[in-house]
Amino acid sequence: MCFFSEKMGNGNGRYNYKDLNKNELLNRLVSKEVLTPSDPFWNSLLSFNHLPPQSRDDWKILEENTEEMLKRFLISNLKTKNFSSLIKLLLLRRSELEASVETENHVYIWQTCNALYLVRVIVKFMTERIKEEELVKQFNDEDSSEIFSRFLASLVTLLIEIPIKSSTYYLHLEGTKVLIVLLSSPVFTCSKPTHQIQSWKQMMTGDLSELSVPLTSTLLLRYIEQAVAPPDPLGQAGGSLVLGFLNILTLGYASSGSGDFRGPIKPLAECSLSLLMILQNHYTDPSLHNPYRTALFSCSNSSGRGGEIAPGTSFVIEFIQLYKTLSNTLQNDEPTLLLYLLLLKCSSFRNYVFAATDIDQLVLPILQTIHGCVLRGAQIGWYTERSCTDLSLGGLVILVVIRTIQYNMLKMRDKYLHTNCLAALANMSAHCTNLHPYVAQRIVSLFETLARKHTRLVNGLKGLESEDTEDGFDEVSDAVQDAAVLEEVLRMVLEIINSCFIHQIQNNPNLIYAVLYKKEMFELYSKNPAFQDLLRNILVVLTYMASRVDQETERRGRGLEVSEVQQIVREGAHQFPRERLAM
Repeated sequence: MCFFSEKMGNGNGRYNYKDLNKNELLNRLVSKEVLTPSDPFWNSLLSFNHLPPQSRDDWKILEENTEEMLKRFLISNLKTKNFSSLIKLLLLRRSELEASVETENHVYIWQTCNALYLVRVIVKFMTERIKEEELVKQFNDEDSSEIFSRFLASLVTLLIEIPIKSSTYYLHLEGTKVLIVLLSSPVFTCSKPTHQIQSWKQMMTGDLSELSVPLTSTLLLRYIEQAVAPPDPLGQAGGSLVLGFLNILTLGYASSGSGDFRGPIKPLAECSLSLLMILQNHYTDPSLHNPYRTALFSCSNSSGRGGEIAPGTSFVIEFIQLYKTLSNTLQNDEPTLLLYLLLLKCSSFRNYVFAATDIDQLVLPILQTIHGCVLRGAQIGWYTERSCTDLSLGGLVILVVIRTIQYNMLKMRDKYLHTNCLAALANMSAHCTNLHPYVAQRIVSLFETLARKHTRLVNGLKGLESEDTEDGFDEVSDAVQDAAVLEEVLRMVLEIINSCFIHQIQNNPNLIYAVLYKKEMFELYSKNPAFQDLLRNILVVLTYMASRVDQETERRGRGLEVSEVQQIVREGAHQFPRERLAM
C-alpha cells in the first residue's frame, strides 16, 4: 500500500509511509462501506503512480504502518466483500486486457497492474495470518464460490497469453508475483500437505493442470530471454522488484542486513524462474502427479534432429540459448537448481550437455560459487593463492571439492555436505586420468590431515576410558560421534584412491607417486582394522613401486633424484599387472 506516498519524498529519494493510515481512499477500502465492482471508487483507487520501497528498511516501515489498516480490512471484508469486488473488477479487466494491449491503452494496463499490486500486498498479509480455507473465503462471496479459482486461472492465462511489451512488462511481473504469493501457503501451513491446499489442487489437478505445458514453457522462456526491466512510470528502471520465493513473500527485506537493497535489472526473468522452481519442487510426493515436472522434463531441443520432434515431447526450446543463459546466471541459487533438475530428469538436455565442447562454461561458475562460499571473508580471489599450470577442468573440480570438504570438517561439520562432496569425487574416481601432481598431492593430503585428527580423537577417548566420565558424558559422546564421522570420511577417501588405482592405474603416475611419498603413513593405517580392506590394493601398488625404486637405487649405487623416481613410477604404472588388484 505504498502507492499513495509518491508525493511524500523527503528530498533524498526516500519516501514517507507513516501517513498512509490517514489516506481517505485506503480508509474507505478497509471500512464497513460496501463497494461494488462498478463503484467509481475503484477508478480513483487504482489511478496512482507509485514508487514501491527501494530498501529493506523502507519495506519494513511500510508494513509497520499498514499493519493495523490491513487488520481492519481482514475483519471488515468478511461482511463488505470489498476484496471480492476488487477481484471481480480484475476478472472483468482481464477479459478486456488483450484488446487494451493491442490498442496500447496504457492507462488501462497501468490501472490493472496497480490492482494486481494491491491484491499482492493484501494476499501476502492474509496468507501469513489466516488459514488457507479462510483466505479462500476472503475471495468468494455469497453469489459465487468460484471467484478464487477464476482469479487463479486468470493469472495463469495472463502469463501465457498476453505478449511481453514495454507496456506489459510490469503487468507480467505483478501477475507472476501474485501467483507466487497465492502458492506460498505451504510455508505458513506446515501441518497441511501441499495436495490439500486449494491453490495447489487447482494448479495440479484442476482445469489449470491442462495449462501446465504452456505455463512451464512460458516461464522457462521468460528466464531464457532475460529481458531488462523498462523504466517504470516514475522513471525507475526495475528498482523495486524483488527476487526469490521468500523475498517475494516478505516483500524484499527477508534477507539479513539492512540498508539499501536495489532490485534486479531483470526481475521478470528471475521471478519467472522462481515460480517455475516452486512448481517443480513442491507437490513431489511419488503418489501424486505433478504435470509441471512432466512438462519440464519432457522438453526437447528445437534445433535437433533436423526439426523432428521426438515422441512424448511436451514443448521445444532452443537448448543453445538455455545453455548460455544458465552459464551466465549460475552464481544464483535458482539457475543452479534448474540445471540440477534438467541434468537429473531431462534426458534430451542432459545429452545436449554431454555433447557440448564448452562444458567449462557451466562448471566454472559453480566452482567459483563453491570456492567463494568456502573462503567467504578470507579476502582470497578465485584460486589466486596458488599457480597451477596445465590443470584440467576435472582437476580443478577435485581441488575445489577437497577444499570444501576440509572447510566443512573444520568449521561447519555438516555431514550431508561432506558426504555429497565425497560422493561426487567417488563418482569421478573411475574416470580420473593424468591427475595433476598438485591434485594428487591434495587427495593424499586430505587423507593425512583427517587421519591425524582421527588419531588424536581416538587416543583422547582411550584416555577418558580410565577416568570417571559420568560428569563429562556429553563431551565423550560428541568425541565418539566425531571419531565415527572421521572414520567414515577416511574410508571414502581410501575408496576414491582405490577406485583410481583399479580403473586408471596406468594413467595416474602422479597419484601413485603422491601415495608412495607417504608410504609409511599408509602402512601404519593398514594395521587399523577399520581400513585394512580398502588399503589392500593400495599396499599392493606401494610394494610393487617401492621394489622397483629399490632395485634401481641398488643398480645405480646412489640415491635417486625426484625426477628419476617419477620416471620409474611412470614406467611402473604402464607395466603394473592389474590382475593383482582386487575389484
